[in-house]
Amino acid sequence: MAKLFKDLTPEEKAEYEAKRKADSEVFARKMEEERLAAVPKTIETLRKEAEEKFDEADRIEALAKLYPGLKKHTGRWNKVAYCSASVNGEAVEADIRHNCGCCNDSPLEVWPYVQTEHGKVYSDPPCFVVGEKHWISGDVSLPGWKDKLRQAGLPENLITRVSAHFREDAEHRKELADASDYDDDDD
Repeated sequence: MAKLFKDLTPEEKAEYEAKRKADSEVFARKMEEERLAAVPKTIETLRKEAEEKFDEADRIEALAKLYPGLKKHTGRWNKVAYCSASVNGEAVEADIRHNCGCCNDSPLEVWPYVQTEHGKVYSDPPCFVVGEKHWISGDVSLPGWKDKLRQAGLPENLITRVSAHFREDAEHRKELADASDYDDDDD
């Protein structure tokens, strides 16, 4: 059983104080080493961040050369989309996502784009709300969503892909419901 400090002999107290002092000195040396090492680490981190920013600037500049009049759009959750109406007729790919991950009625967004060697270039407008999440039936389309995409000059095969998303989501929900073991007799 450990003794209280007041119950230690003078020799034990001296030994305890010497160990405490040594531990304190070791800790102080470690802290000093960490503070000294922090400066080079900060410089390295800043240089790496600067390099990444220059690379991103070069990438955006290359996109702007490919698509004069390129615009920047920032959506919800800081989704950044560089967009140009000149890609609308070619945009056969799309990011399909819910505007919010926690809401049961979150809008379903379609972000059409073309993939270039420098990254994605989105249509203009870059985002279309085509439906919403339903907590039971899954993604439900909004009336007129196809017309919005057609009016923007987006290709029919993109519209077909979005339609397929609604169909596949409904089929998935039905599979989940059919796989459910719930039975009224189990109550």
